[in-house]
Amino acid sequence: MNKHKLLLLATLLFANILFAQDRDLLNVSYAVSTLKYNDTAANANSFDLKLKLPVLQKKENTIVGIVGYKNLSLQNFPAEYTGNLHGITLQGAWIYKLSDRKGLTFFAQAGLFTDLRDVSGKDFRYTAGLRYRVKHSEKLITGWGLAYSRQFFGNQIIPFIDVDYRPNDKWSLTGQFPIKPKVLYHFNDKWSAGMELSADASSYRLSAAESNNEFIQVNQWTGLAKLEYQFAKGWQLNIGAGRNFRQSYKLYDDAATTPWTVITIPLGKKPDPIHEIDSRGLTIQAGISFRPF
Repeated sequence: MNKHKLLLLATLLFANILFAQDRDLLNVSYAVSTLKYNDTAANANSFDLKLKLPVLQKKENTIVGIVGYKNLSLQNFPAEYTGNLHGITLQGAWIYKLSDRKGLTFFAQAGLFTDLRDVSGKDFRYTAGLRYRVKHSEKLITGWGLAYSRQFFGNQIIPFIDVDYRPNDKWSLTGQFPIKPKVLYHFNDKWSAGMELSADASSYRLSAAESNNEFIQVNQWTGLAKLEYQFAKGWQLNIGAGRNFRQSYKLYDDAATTPWTVITIPLGKKPDPIHEIDSRGLTIQAGISFRPF
């Protein structure tokens, strides 16, 4: 193995150790959620793609880039809602190795979230944050993090705790609490099953010409029963089915903002939406990922 391949391998390995449960270099998923409003059945279809790219590894410093794309298709929604929404993101992460077991991660993201009918500077959102991670043992990695996101609806604060706990070869508890924890039972090297809870709070800007720069705010809390299957070295297929405990799609005018929000909880008085759909419903999901280690 030549020097360049060794450098790439070291970069990927170190980045994956510090990112813990974010070890996937490629992740593609598709989900369908059902809902009702005014006795009308509708659904929201979501396609999500993430690709992690190693950029630089030098002594204690590692830089990783992540490219992402998301499509949210709102089917049978009221006419005020744009049918197709898009999120295009570029994220950079600087990982600083404090010791063999400790590391700091600084990350920043810029994203275009829009219906793509006409694009302007108002269609961009920004996120930044940091995470401190400790490898306590071969069984346990924890981390503490805080992220800030400038959403169209205001300023969003996201505190989180990372956990990667594998007490034995049968059980694992991984994810970011409270926004995406997952517990799995591993039957063997190929098959695993368990539960996952996930939260989403995002926003998309609509056309200036057709919708006067209105924006859609999406909030979801979802519980899933999951089945994972490793069908080839590094490649994994996962399917999930469950329920959206909360699922809201709110349409606001350009001037409507909430000064601060903690995850999905607003602080202070909330602005009144132009239109609101708030419904529970069923959801199914399928995805494929690649992880070399």
